[in-house]
Amino acid sequence: MAAAFFAVALAGCAAPEPAPAESDAAATTGPTGPTGPTGPTGPTGASPTGPTTGAEEPPGRKQRTSRGDGGARFDVPDAVILQQLRLAAERIAQNYTAPPTQVPADVDPGTNRALGYRLMLDFGFAEDQWRFLDALWHRESGWNHLAENPSSGAYGIPQSLPAHKMAVVGPDWRSNPETQIRWGLAYISARYGTPERAWQHSERVGWY
Repeated sequence: MAAAFFAVALAGCAAPEPAPAESDAAATTGPTGPTGPTGPTGPTGASPTGPTTGAEEPPGRKQRTSRGDGGARFDVPDAVILQQLRLAAERIAQNYTAPPTQVPADVDPGTNRALGYRLMLDFGFAEDQWRFLDALWHRESGWNHLAENPSSGAYGIPQSLPAHKMAVVGPDWRSNPETQIRWGLAYISARYGTPERAWQHSERVGWY
């Protein structure tokens, strides 16, 4: 099913362009590239302070982001996003017989967090990256797929800025958390390599 989603989204897309250079030495090797230290690596040495429960904003309710200047701001070409999704689809197809993913005990099934955890593993990121992704998107949007920053216009779970960048994944980017999460994972992979490095950047400058 996941591979079929990718096949529709990627049909007829152009060949990928090179990813933009990372000015702060962030990785661009994708989810299978080298990872940072396994321990907390923010500038203060503190662990990500993501939620400890599965609480999310009620469906249909918009919220402000917790950081007014946050958001996924880098301009990653659509071709690079699509290439990341294509690679993820290939990994999913190779592992289609794998048993269903069990979400962590502190994540409520049926929530955007649970969907994010499953899609993160499908994408190819290691389990230990979850605490960084969870903390990053909890800070950005509270995992609310209708979250909109009233000052910058950043939108959705990953707080895409501008919001319409997510349209490369699907026309339902305004309302479908899966479309938003897939775009966000591809963006993180293309720009930083891992959620941990995206979190580190957010810790330093307040956005990613």
